[in-house]
Amino acid sequence: MNKLLVSFITHENKSLLLLFILGIILRCIYTYYIYNIDGTSNWADDWEYLSMGKQIADGNWNPKEENALFMVVGPVIPIVVALFKLTFIDPVIPFFIYNIVVTSLLIPVLYLLGKELINRKLGKTLAIWALFFIEAYKYSPHILKEPTLFLFVPLTLLFIVKAIKCEYRRFSNIIFSAISFSLLIHTDERFLVYFPVLTLFILLIKPLTKSAFVKSASLWIFVVFLLMLPWGIRNYVVFDQVVILTPRTTAITSKLWGDNLAGSAAHFSDEQSKHQLNEIQLNNARLFAKKYNIYPRGYGKIEARLRAFLNFWQPTYFRATYIQYGFRPMKWSLRHNVASILFYGIFLPFYVVGILLLIKRKDYSALGLASIPIVHSLLHAYMVWPLERYRSPVTFIVVLIGIWVISEISENLKKRYNRLGKCRERVLGLLSGARRTSSAEKEDGWQHFTEANV
Repeated sequence: MNKLLVSFITHENKSLLLLFILGIILRCIYTYYIYNIDGTSNWADDWEYLSMGKQIADGNWNPKEENALFMVVGPVIPIVVALFKLTFIDPVIPFFIYNIVVTSLLIPVLYLLGKELINRKLGKTLAIWALFFIEAYKYSPHILKEPTLFLFVPLTLLFIVKAIKCEYRRFSNIIFSAISFSLLIHTDERFLVYFPVLTLFILLIKPLTKSAFVKSASLWIFVVFLLMLPWGIRNYVVFDQVVILTPRTTAITSKLWGDNLAGSAAHFSDEQSKHQLNEIQLNNARLFAKKYNIYPRGYGKIEARLRAFLNFWQPTYFRATYIQYGFRPMKWSLRHNVASILFYGIFLPFYVVGILLLIKRKDYSALGLASIPIVHSLLHAYMVWPLERYRSPVTFIVVLIGIWVISEISENLKKRYNRLGKCRERVLGLLSGARRTSSAEKEDGWQHFTEANV
């Protein structure tokens, strides 16, 4: 047992543990400071999650939201709030601690993911990035789903990558990835769009045989569906129809069966949701227009989606503008813009280069991973929800590919510099040899001349 402990506590694991503890300390300091200054003044959706969690804790498994007859979000966050209320009475501070822990766990998870995909050096760089990732701090003093998403998106990918690369414990990694993915989609149903993508990732298993793919894919699909069953049964009891995860999905499934229960909460750009969103934002848009002398105008569906795609990738908002359908004001502070550039924007050009490089090299496994933010951007452009908080859970992929490209460029420059150094040494060697030969010839000539004269 002692030998196992000694072998586990390596220098690498010590470094990760220190980074994890430092992450917890820094996040605790930030959360304590911000909550003492701002309190709940910046809360919005937080109140909905808190209310639904309290209703579940009181035994009501059909909690109502303020502007809806039923709960339209995934159940994970309300259930976590309910558990904290039952255990600690006041769930707010325990939920902050939960956020701090899950966002700090992002540090070792991204290290392991970077190490498995590329090498230890990239994993360490990614872990340091995760330590200071500004979004992890921003959402810690809130009751929102973002911190949970920050952890379960890379954790799902990590287990799938480990299953692909290593035959040893393959099935256990597939089960763990399915559990992680199930928690992810029960937190935010939009990630269900990656179900076929992640299933196809299993095709990358080596050595790939028909038997290995069928067994692995079947196990992954079975575990995901098995874990979806309890909340699916609850939905059927509550809504008297099959509802996948949340009522928001009925905006799509109602075209095949049942009713559309989502309404304006669907996150899809039907005329009803568009009108309601514009009505809600119109007053803010008027105040914004007076302040910055820039006036809103409505966008059509095509223009709104094209703009949403660009807004999704946009790293800064130095200038005042409007997003979504043309009535949502957007302008960031200097501090917000700088933070976005440091933790996302500087990696974006290298991410684009990385995509092109992977296409050129025909590295389809890495390309599949790198394309996740692109799929995410297309999904949110279609829904016309191009908010930074919806991009943040996949930002780490942009950073990962960006760091890899930067390291590739660095290695190529080092090789070129070494080659130039060797060429320089050869040229200097040849010149030195030529000088010695010339000097020797001169000495021989002088000696021959003096001997002849004597």
